[in-house]
Amino acid sequence: MDNRDQIEKYAKDKLGSELAAGFDHFRRVYSTAKKIAKKAEIRYDDQILHAACFLHDIDQDEPHAERSAEEAEKFLKDTGYPDDKITLVKKAILCHIPNGKPNTDEAILLHDADLIDFLGAVGIARLSIAAWDWFGAEEIKDIIKTLKEYRKVYDLLVLEESKKIARNKTIVMDLFIKQLEEELQ
Repeated sequence: MDNRDQIEKYAKDKLGSELAAGFDHFRRVYSTAKKIAKKAEIRYDDQILHAACFLHDIDQDEPHAERSAEEAEKFLKDTGYPDDKITLVKKAILCHIPNGKPNTDEAILLHDADLIDFLGAVGIARLSIAAWDWFGAEEIKDIIKTLKEYRKVYDLLVLEESKKIARNKTIVMDLFIKQLEEELQ
């Protein structure tokens, strides 16, 4: 049984209005993960990838990977999702964080797609919100610190195809950081 509609409804109901890591983020991550898989010619289970992408940030309290994995497991069990696939969804969610060590195709795709969403113009927008919302930024200059920290996720991408997708996004980010620093002097 494929529970895509239930999964997406749950994610949208829970985090639809969250700007930095909500439903729009989940859709982008899923789309990017499929794009990476196509370019890298990776065969993956789309049912697992879909669930992992739409549930990986479902609990935003820290430690969010562990909490999201537990919430995803409970939700998926309640919907009749196959137990063997729940295990793989949890595994992907647990290692989607920047320093995660993904070791299944679906986990690698989620990891890299999630990190790519921190880069480029979308990443700048997300991290500008997150600097205030997640990290308590008080001034615009505080955003620079957050942007510089997350710019480093490029080096944590697992797949070469992911790095190719992210390369231009890092250029945009570097230019933005440089310009913002100049304007704040």
